[in-house]
Amino acid sequence: MILDNDNILKNGGKLCSTSLSLVLGVLANVFILVIMLRQQWRSGGVKTVAIIICFISLGNILLQISTFARVASLWARVLCLPDLPLFFCILLFVWLSSSSVSFWSVAWLSVLYGMKVLMFSTALFRAPRENISSVLNITLNMTLLTSCVMFTPFLYLQFQKKNRNDGKDCITKPVFPIWVDFKIHVNIFICYLTLTPLMIILPMSLRLVIYLCRHILSMKKQSRSKTTKSYLLVCRLTVALVWVNLMTLPTISIDYFHAICASGLSADIVFLGFCSNKKLRDKLGLLLCRGKRGNAPGNLVDCIIFCTYSCVNSTVNYNNE
Repeated sequence: MILDNDNILKNGGKLCSTSLSLVLGVLANVFILVIMLRQQWRSGGVKTVAIIICFISLGNILLQISTFARVASLWARVLCLPDLPLFFCILLFVWLSSSSVSFWSVAWLSVLYGMKVLMFSTALFRAPRENISSVLNITLNMTLLTSCVMFTPFLYLQFQKKNRNDGKDCITKPVFPIWVDFKIHVNIFICYLTLTPLMIILPMSLRLVIYLCRHILSMKKQSRSKTTKSYLLVCRLTVALVWVNLMTLPTISIDYFHAICASGLSADIVFLGFCSNKKLRDKLGLLLCRGKRGNAPGNLVDCIIFCTYSCVNSTVNYNNE
């Protein structure tokens, strides 16, 4: 299958726009990282809040680079090769691990702010509050370790091939090895990457925002405008971070829960939207949205998944001629 000039120009334009967003995102995170390191060097000590922000910045940098490399490799039709390249598995591992580290660092940042600012009446929260910096320093290292362990099975992805009646190979599917239980791994994966951080972020962030809003109102009466603006920036940052996690949760969960329920789909549910062609999309739409032989209506969730796939597939359109 050869790409024509129109598709080459189209994918080249998308690659250039993606490269521009990559450069801007990496520069912004590098800028934040340099500022944090410079402040640490000037202060002569290591502060937990700076370490967490550095973790977030480094995680975002790796996430952006790995995302760009993954999209570029998909445009280069890596999934059409006879064997799945190891570097593509490494890209997926870095992509998911850096995303996990970034999300969990946001959760620990909200915990740090909450423990430092909020007042707790129960003794259960008073005890760790005194040593919150040491506890979070250890927790950050554990988060990095568990994130690497959690996504190690992605390094062992391999292709599963099925033959058509005419002797030609169907599209290759990346699947986990036999020793990985897909359903169990996906459940743990979703809980670890999105659900558990949200259970930490949401309660702490909501209490923190409510407290800061009340504090801002009281400070406005005392006409402390500069301090009020700084607290308001913390509120905006917290709300923005929570919103990012809330939008990430349904995006990931819909795909993976559908992969669990659908008997004919496996780990390739993550990649199918990026590597399928128009004929495959038509067959998938007929299967999911029209039911058996077009007589029975398909499941609503299946139709939503198909629409999601169609939107994603439109960004990576290959010519099969």
